[in-house]
Amino acid sequence: MRISTILPIAVLAAPLCAAGRDQPSVEGTFRVNTRLVEVDVVVHDKNGAVAGLTKNDFTVLDRGKAQKIAVFNAISAGRSTAKASPLPEGAVSNRLNRQGEEPAGATVVLWDKLNTETQDQSYVRNQVLKYLGTLKQGDQIALYTLVKALRVAQDFTDDPSLLVRTVERFGPEQSVNLGAADLTDLASQIDNPVMRALGADLSANQTMAENTAAEMTDYSLRDRAWVTANSLEAIAGHLAGLPGRKKLIWVSGSFPGVTLDQRNRVGTTQIEVQDFGPHISGAIRKLNEANVAVYPIDPRGLTTGMNAKSGALTPGSGGLMDPSIDTMELFAHGTGGRSFYAANDLTEAVRAAMEDDRVTYVLGFYPSDEKLDGSYHPLSVKVARKGVDVRHRDGYYSPDPRAATPGNRREALNDVFGNPLDATQLGLLAQTTLLAGQAREYELKLTLNANELHFDRVKDRWVALISYATLFTPPETTKGTWEQIRLSLTDEKLKSALQDGYAISRKIEMGDTRGELRIVVQDRTTGAAGSVRVPFK
Repeated sequence: MRISTILPIAVLAAPLCAAGRDQPSVEGTFRVNTRLVEVDVVVHDKNGAVAGLTKNDFTVLDRGKAQKIAVFNAISAGRSTAKASPLPEGAVSNRLNRQGEEPAGATVVLWDKLNTETQDQSYVRNQVLKYLGTLKQGDQIALYTLVKALRVAQDFTDDPSLLVRTVERFGPEQSVNLGAADLTDLASQIDNPVMRALGADLSANQTMAENTAAEMTDYSLRDRAWVTANSLEAIAGHLAGLPGRKKLIWVSGSFPGVTLDQRNRVGTTQIEVQDFGPHISGAIRKLNEANVAVYPIDPRGLTTGMNAKSGALTPGSGGLMDPSIDTMELFAHGTGGRSFYAANDLTEAVRAAMEDDRVTYVLGFYPSDEKLDGSYHPLSVKVARKGVDVRHRDGYYSPDPRAATPGNRREALNDVFGNPLDATQLGLLAQTTLLAGQAREYELKLTLNANELHFDRVKDRWVALISYATLFTPPETTKGTWEQIRLSLTDEKLKSALQDGYAISRKIEMGDTRGELRIVVQDRTTGAAGSVRVPFK
């Protein structure tokens, strides 16, 4: 396969669907790079969701300073999915589903087998099936699983029967890392008659065995935390470009945020500490940037299983003292979701999570003192009503162009290629046309959402820098490509690009190669990326 440049120029192309997004003004003065911060708020009282609130009922505080609400919208359940013009023949997009729709208020259900004991997984399966049986066509739901890695079981669909058939195929899967906790109990069994008959130094051997088992358990826990956090970040990247508030229903036993354990070393007792706070805070940041609210659901229910030796809760048991609950609370509170634990009705928990944002208020403001330095801005929303529960994401980070170093950009590109889900921060639409008279030679036209790129004014031009990279699957048939492209547009060209997209054309000679071409475009200033997959059969 060979890819060559035909024409990197701005052209008028079919616009990508961007419903619900803030569009830069193209009349009078440009509002390029003006940052609108949106905060989706859900308000409940003792009777449930509160409807009928107006803009004047809300006050948004950014770092404690009241902001002028520039955008206000109240969205009720049952809102229609944004419709787009049908895709041209041979076109694919990272924003539209097969029906030419862009999911609005989409929901991802993540069945986390990595952190859930096998004895709880059959219960999860039955309860999820029970809930799906009550759904009517209309809600956009995707179902992902996590064991060793994140997998797409069923991407967004409004057909519950597809989801039911997918879940029916599921069976329990043992998480190797979760099962490592058994090693500590096995190590304690070294004190046995055979070892005594051999005259072994039981105290030394047992201490060594217990320390080794504990270190292996530590490693497995670190791996669980790392894989889980990366998977949540991958989901955030996939949902970032979709409009509105998205929900991630995370069915999981989770993992502890901090662990403390005693180790005997050279006759002394030491405390080993594992802190997974950076993993958790990093994932929360990505989820907030993508406007994804997390709803962790602990499938274990309320039990009182206790390890007789250590006094700790046994693996697979749930309860108010389980350390993983703190992690669930951090994700829920940090993103404006709600956690469910110590309950024995998983179906009702899923239903409550699905219906939590039956009424959502969208508040948008332009920060009065934002600096592009990557700093954290805590958010607070007050409502002029008594006795209400107000939930929203707890803050946002301002952009920091300095953070987009060459090393960071290349690492981010590699992450996109390694993600089983497409990145959607930048909207992309790819269309292939078979060239007449040529043996499997195609013209590829890739259209970018120009309003999601960072443009700087350079003399009389608007300039943006992007990276364009490709990778073919299976990779052994070809090498990937990478290039940097500089967009330099006049005022009129920028107006057209903001309205209709910016297109890049490439010629692709496939020969006998069959597979899938992965295309990634990255804004080199902000690091925002979009990816799309083009099949060649």
